[in-house]
Amino acid sequence: MLTDELKDKLNETLSICELHHQRMMFAYNNIARHLPLTMSGFNQISPIDLALFDQLIYRFSKLQDSMGNRLFNQLLEVLEEDVSGLPFIDVLSRMEKLNLIDSARDWIKLRQTRNAVSHEYPFYQEIQIEELNLLPDEIKKISAIWLRLKEYTLKRLN
Repeated sequence: MLTDELKDKLNETLSICELHHQRMMFAYNNIARHLPLTMSGFNQISPIDLALFDQLIYRFSKLQDSMGNRLFNQLLEVLEEDVSGLPFIDVLSRMEKLNLIDSARDWIKLRQTRNAVSHEYPFYQEIQIEELNLLPDEIKKISAIWLRLKEYTLKRLN
């Protein structure tokens, strides 16, 4: 049952996710020309574009966290699914079974990418470049998931 309290929580979560998505896409659209990165290209990136890479990584991570930690559970609660006490992998499986996400495995890969790109390796730039080059595909995936869930949630709220 969609209570006023749950509706308010969902609206807040949607706003947070939308903010992360918009800022992630702004950063991505402004630095996409650098991708895929090479060692020489990485070393020539301006400080402003490096800040945009940081913004991209931060907002990608925050969007992934906000969806996984808040939106998924709230959506399942709206659908009267009992997810209290379930491990996250079971929440993902339920989301997949309900066709809210295409693949639990894809979400796990997004999480792995988030973990990889959030670490800095100042002495191992090759690793950092390799991980940053994962972002374009993963940004497309998380963006598609977000837009799909946003549309679904807005329909449920009305």
